[in-house]
Amino acid sequence: MGKRKETNTIVVHCSASKPEQLVDFDTIKRWHMMERAFIDIGYHWVIERDGTVKQGRPIDDWGAHVKGHNHESVGICLVGGLDSDCKPQDNFTEKQKRMLKFLVAGCLNLWPEAKVVGHTHLDQEKACPSFDVCAWLAQEGFVAEGEE
Repeated sequence: MGKRKETNTIVVHCSASKPEQLVDFDTIKRWHMMERAFIDIGYHWVIERDGTVKQGRPIDDWGAHVKGHNHESVGICLVGGLDSDCKPQDNFTEKQKRMLKFLVAGCLNLWPEAKVVGHTHLDQEKACPSFDVCAWLAQEGFVAEGEE
């Protein structure tokens, strides 16, 4: 893995799993390493259903979470994002959203010029992370680009 030279984007993802599925950090790491032949989990952080945050790739390393942007971004993955019919659904827990806010604030402290986007913003073929990240940012009081 190479070191990122710049961090312009913070990308929010979901694991595309149902809430009742027993998916956690280790599950996602196994998916990435065994099924995709990655050398490590692709995300920098995973937020499990109970709000537990697990660090994946080292913060300064390239991720493997969004094609064409891994060299300039960090990835945060929330476990969940699908309903019982495997359709996108914002079914993340209050604890997950609280920890997402904490991580995003920390990332913006480190990289104040970075934009926060959902995976779908960079790849419209994906519904990930199953909620409107821009609306969530505004609701949580993050200042949008150009506002002060």
